[in-house]
Amino acid sequence: MNEGTGATQVQDVVASPIFNHGFAWPGVVQAWPGFNGPTSVTGQVSGALYFPGNGDTKVMVPSTSDLNLGYGSLYLEAYVAPVQCGANAYYPILDKWDATGQNGYTFYLEGVGPGQVRAALRLGGVNFTSTNFAANFQPPATGTWTKVAVKVDGPNGVFYVNGSPAGTFTAPSGSTSNTLPLWLGALHTPPSGLSLHCAIGLDEVKIGKINPTFSTQ
Repeated sequence: MNEGTGATQVQDVVASPIFNHGFAWPGVVQAWPGFNGPTSVTGQVSGALYFPGNGDTKVMVPSTSDLNLGYGSLYLEAYVAPVQCGANAYYPILDKWDATGQNGYTFYLEGVGPGQVRAALRLGGVNFTSTNFAANFQPPATGTWTKVAVKVDGPNGVFYVNGSPAGTFTAPSGSTSNTLPLWLGALHTPPSGLSLHCAIGLDEVKIGKINPTFSTQ
């Protein structure tokens, strides 16, 4: 997520076993405060990208075999900087979930009240959520970053917030078997019951298996 203004490609920095480069959509990476593509901002580690929550701005990563993960060996992580929208809001991190086949995975934040969010994972046809945590809802040009992660090892799922466990769950079996592109900063299908798509900054996005090489944006 270190790309500057004018970039069209968002680079994967870890081959796993191939590079999974993404592409800014609908246009090139914008200068702050841009609304016609991901916006370049200062991140937790060097640069980051801000997604304004208009439903169209995203990074699109073409589908590859190493992004079709098995549900029993999955690790997702990102630094996030959401903007306050309150309850019933969702903040997309990454998405490769197919509504037709009910398979794949979505990682996002869910607004639960003033100043409070929780991390959420949609895995196959089931949704899981972390415990609530406070977040700094300023735009990421001046905000504070929070590291959220989810690990699934066999049936055992654990959420993490800033490295500390933040809730457990029992994961279903299965694997991603769709050809949808991976989206960063947007969702193919909104989560059930959540109606408001809100802005979020993303940095150091990691996608991989438990014993991994990661795909890192």
